[in-house]
Amino acid sequence: MSSTAKEETNNNPQPPKNNNNGKQNNNSNGNGNAKKQARLCPGRDSYERMNFLYQASVLMAESAPALSGCYGKLMKAVGKKAVLRVEPAIKRTLCARCGVALSSSSTASYSDFRHKKLSYVEVRCKLCAFSKRYYENKKHRIRLDDPAAVVETMEFN
Repeated sequence: MSSTAKEETNNNPQPPKNNNNGKQNNNSNGNGNAKKQARLCPGRDSYERMNFLYQASVLMAESAPALSGCYGKLMKAVGKKAVLRVEPAIKRTLCARCGVALSSSSTASYSDFRHKKLSYVEVRCKLCAFSKRYYENKKHRIRLDDPAAVVETMEFN
């Protein structure tokens, strides 16, 4: 081989070939678990933060209701910003106005009303005096309880 041929091969080195068709591999071990987990639950970090704030709100409800309300409002704000849905059973345990965790002993009073065909449970927050009625209709089903309505269930390990 001539000296000019050696110089040409050394000046234009070929990039190493990869078989990922232009896709970036962000994880160092190359097994693809990080990408797979991110695809399974796009808002996982927001859900984890909302879970922590909800637990803190429930824990502080009896000792410091104002702090509980702050945590509840913050949980709702995180969910709204990330455009994530909160399960209806969890929504019903928080006051819609002040965000405090509603517990029957200290922060809420529950009243059961029955009159002919109409029956409902009224929940009144003791902190802000906001009341919410949950009607009891035998034909009514929450959408999440209907198996045909649930498209996908995500499990966090």
